[in-house]
Amino acid sequence: MDQAEVRSRYAGKVEVEWNRLSASPITRIEYMITRHSLEHHLTPPGWILDVGSGPGRYAIDLAQMGFQVFMFDLLLEMLRFGQTKIAEAGMDRWVTAAVGDMVTLPYPSNTFDAVVSLGAPLSHLTEAHLRDTAVDEMVRVAKPGGLVFLTGLNRLACYRGAVFWLNDPTFFEQIIQPEYRDNGIQLGSQRWYNFTPDELEALGQSRGLQVEDCVGCEGLANHLPLKNLEQIESKPEYWEAWKEILLETCREPSIIGISNHLLVIGRKV
Repeated sequence: MDQAEVRSRYAGKVEVEWNRLSASPITRIEYMITRHSLEHHLTPPGWILDVGSGPGRYAIDLAQMGFQVFMFDLLLEMLRFGQTKIAEAGMDRWVTAAVGDMVTLPYPSNTFDAVVSLGAPLSHLTEAHLRDTAVDEMVRVAKPGGLVFLTGLNRLACYRGAVFWLNDPTFFEQIIQPEYRDNGIQLGSQRWYNFTPDELEALGQSRGLQVEDCVGCEGLANHLPLKNLEQIESKPEYWEAWKEILLETCREPSIIGISNHLLVIGRKV
């Protein structure tokens, strides 16, 4: 996908993107597991680059943890909206923003203590050489020994999603095509590249990362009935136990394979 397609896809949808992580039980779990992974692996203080930051939900979280955060996104309107939210959170001095393309990061090598790319920006890059270049860039600007967080959409979960959302048969019609299963490019509101779980891990390793963790961001909850998940959320005693189970199991290979968002955490060697 080229820059024009990404801009067109997200133009005028800043508030939708800001609210995405609280919009449904599944996205709330995605947010919870991702935040848990950030808190588990990152120790403040330090400088963090947030690549494909969107309006900055995670940037605010990282700033509140005690990091100096550099938001980087293709859309200026995302960053402007994010700066408003950052000001409301009182995090102005902890967060700065810059516009640009993730395949050409405008920062010196060995600058950041960690680089995060959350919510699957890599899946916007449907050409393999662009994905390689984007990860090369994230690794380049990380300090030696720094962590890089990579996320991508999951091809295996997409097969399940095509059944879950069968009221829109478009997706099922795609997955029955052998060429989709071979190339992983899904056509919907835009073109997406869907990784297999081992492929995203191998991508990080091939660009100089020592993989330390792999996580399924929706975990066991993915494609479970939304009404049932909402009922669990509404009962504190249920939710606390369910949350504990989700966090205990989100690194299991079988669970990673069914999650919409894959998260690979690697250290620059």
